[in-house]
Amino acid sequence: MPAEIRAIERAISSSSPTTGSFEDEIRDQLWQRCHLLFLTGLAISVLLAMVEIVLPSADPALLTGLSRFQWLFGPWVHAATFVVGLIALTVVKDRGSQLRTIAFVIIAVNIALVVAHQAMHRPATDPYFGFSLLIFLSAAFIPWRPAYQIGLTVLAAGGFLALQILLYVFVPEAETFWAGRGGAAAVRNHVLWGTTGLMVLGGASALVSSTLYSLRKTAHQARRLGKYIIHEEIAHGGMGEVYFAQHSLMCRPTAVKVMRHAGDDRETAFARFEREIRVSATLTHPNTITIYDVGRTPDRCLYYAMEYLEGLDLQDLVDKYGPVSPARTVYILKQVCGSLAEAHSRDIIHRDIKPSNIFLTRRGLIYDFVKVLDFGLAKQVNRDTASAITQSGVLFGTPRYIAPETVYGNEKVDGRADLYCVGCVAYWMLTGRPPFTAESSIEVVVDHVKTVPKRPSEVTELEIPPELDEIVMKLMQKKPDDRFQTAWEVEEALDAVPLSEQWSRHRAEAWWHLHGILGENPHDCECFFEDEEATAEPEPSLVAAEPTA
Repeated sequence: MPAEIRAIERAISSSSPTTGSFEDEIRDQLWQRCHLLFLTGLAISVLLAMVEIVLPSADPALLTGLSRFQWLFGPWVHAATFVVGLIALTVVKDRGSQLRTIAFVIIAVNIALVVAHQAMHRPATDPYFGFSLLIFLSAAFIPWRPAYQIGLTVLAAGGFLALQILLYVFVPEAETFWAGRGGAAAVRNHVLWGTTGLMVLGGASALVSSTLYSLRKTAHQARRLGKYIIHEEIAHGGMGEVYFAQHSLMCRPTAVKVMRHAGDDRETAFARFEREIRVSATLTHPNTITIYDVGRTPDRCLYYAMEYLEGLDLQDLVDKYGPVSPARTVYILKQVCGSLAEAHSRDIIHRDIKPSNIFLTRRGLIYDFVKVLDFGLAKQVNRDTASAITQSGVLFGTPRYIAPETVYGNEKVDGRADLYCVGCVAYWMLTGRPPFTAESSIEVVVDHVKTVPKRPSEVTELEIPPELDEIVMKLMQKKPDDRFQTAWEVEEALDAVPLSEQWSRHRAEAWWHLHGILGENPHDCECFFEDEEATAEPEPSLVAAEPTA
């Protein structure tokens, strides 16, 4: 068995339910954050050491008995501790729990040095500056829980209190120093105020740490929907947004659509969407978008995951490159009919066939591969009961591409309504404009009901075979009985259209390369696996290339 396959099996079998969890993400960031913190501490220590050469930090009033130990707690010692921390990070780079321990120990040692230096060399000054710098830098840099900040605060406040008292009691120089400032009463006030100040600063740092930790967790949850890690928004509309995502275990790019719905009937709408998506997920035709999963967000919005596509839809195709040749139009429409034929055979109607819902992509080495989108709005109808459109009082579809019977709210809207929309899409492809172009949506809807459009050949400069002209006009007949009755009939009619030249896979591939549609595929996923023979404990790495807009 290939090493890559064995690596995947191990990854799946050994993965806990927290794979891709918040803690995993934090562990991935922890080494970089600790490294940055120690480098920052080193830089500050070196800067303060250089300043101390010019401005000694010991209180001039303090006797030299204690000042001679100043070097033991000075900036160069701080710098040395951060260097030790950087070396330790290199040794335990991939061990998350040990990284936190190292960070805590290094910060604790530096806080102890600050407290000791202040108590021994500037006893009348509170160690607020050094402590604040260390405690808030650790809160900002290290993604850990507030308990770590509280531990550092207890160390600082307790150390400050103990050192001040011990020095006053046991060191004659310190007693002499305080005698000129009020004696024991001055020491007591200084210690109480200093300890209180350190605890307040430490409490504030714990609050900062807690807030940042919560924000990180919220951001993590916002980037995840169930098993899917969200990378970026790639589309949005009135009903929701579509995001590029990646499955947390499998190396598979995914599009996740989050359905938004405002109003009092929010739950009813979501229940209907969920039911309809489950119905459409039974479709297996290769030209139908594949739905992987369905679920709800933490705020109860419905989402579903589907295959991610790169390419362009028919709306963009015509907008950017003009009307489509008859040969290519036939090539594309036959695939659309194949998708609809399967759906109609299961009494599922799409209800929103339009250029933006017909997507051209590449599958393997096949270009101009059609995917019919938004089957999430499909409905399985029972021909013996009233349609859901009538029951809900909602008009589904897009005004420029809508069947007349849908406007009327007929009880038996069936697959022939989709075929009318296919005719409208064919009209758009061949002419570069929809069949009706009134500015008002109401006028457009009325035209669909009452007005016969001009033939495509009368609108475009392209040479359209009369047979293709007839197919388009028959698809757009006002009465369903006057149209083609099934998508198979349309596909057979398209097969029979005499074309001067056929649109082929090779021509499609040449066109895509000429226009650079896919480029370097910025959203492709790549999996990397360590060589089993190169390490005793290989761990697979599932990495997605960073998406770009």
